[in-house]
Amino acid sequence: MAQAATPIYSWEWTAEGAQITAPNWNGSFNYTSGNDYATFGSSSGTPYNSNITGIQDSFTVSFDLKNLSSTSNGWKDIFSLYTNGTVSGESNSMVLEFTNNGELYLYNKGFGGQTGGNINTGLTWTDLQQDSWTNLSIVSDLSSQTLSVYVNGALAGTITEWNPSSPALTGSQFGASFGNTRPMNGTMDINNIKFYDGVVLPVPEAATASLGLLGLAALMMRRRRCC
Repeated sequence: MAQAATPIYSWEWTAEGAQITAPNWNGSFNYTSGNDYATFGSSSGTPYNSNITGIQDSFTVSFDLKNLSSTSNGWKDIFSLYTNGTVSGESNSMVLEFTNNGELYLYNKGFGGQTGGNINTGLTWTDLQQDSWTNLSIVSDLSSQTLSVYVNGALAGTITEWNPSSPALTGSQFGASFGNTRPMNGTMDINNIKFYDGVVLPVPEAATASLGLLGLAALMMRRRRCC
């Protein structure tokens, strides 16, 4: 769903076999031959990289999710990002985490020395239990000083005045906070993982784009009638 750009790290699986271009990651995603996706989580592995290189400034991370196997994921993390050489726990991080009532938030827990702020993605664990893909994009844009989350190409929320003193992305983990803090209680299917060195805005789904065009057309018709 992201616009054309070359990612620093990427995974995309096809039914013909796993296509992986992601050096220096520990652990692995569980790929089943014949599927066009892989699986991760507490019973299938929580891949991580504690030495991400090549992302020093603004960045974008994007991936597709479906088929959450658990119905009790309160205060469990499905994804985390780190800076400042964090090796365990949740400091210097941002995490995609289910709250106790099952809502999925992106929490800033001191990434790059900037504390505070969260974004409600509008998703719940019930949404992610469905057998249909949901795209999530996390965009750290230092030029506009915003940290944003997009769901299926639509903006879900933004933290403003985003200006971490140490913006370089140095670590990440799927299925937990780094060091296996708050690991998932179950598994999820995943595909089209991409880490970009820079801002890469997602392309809205066709339905979302169509609604936007319909709204624009209606506005133009109203203006014509007024004139």
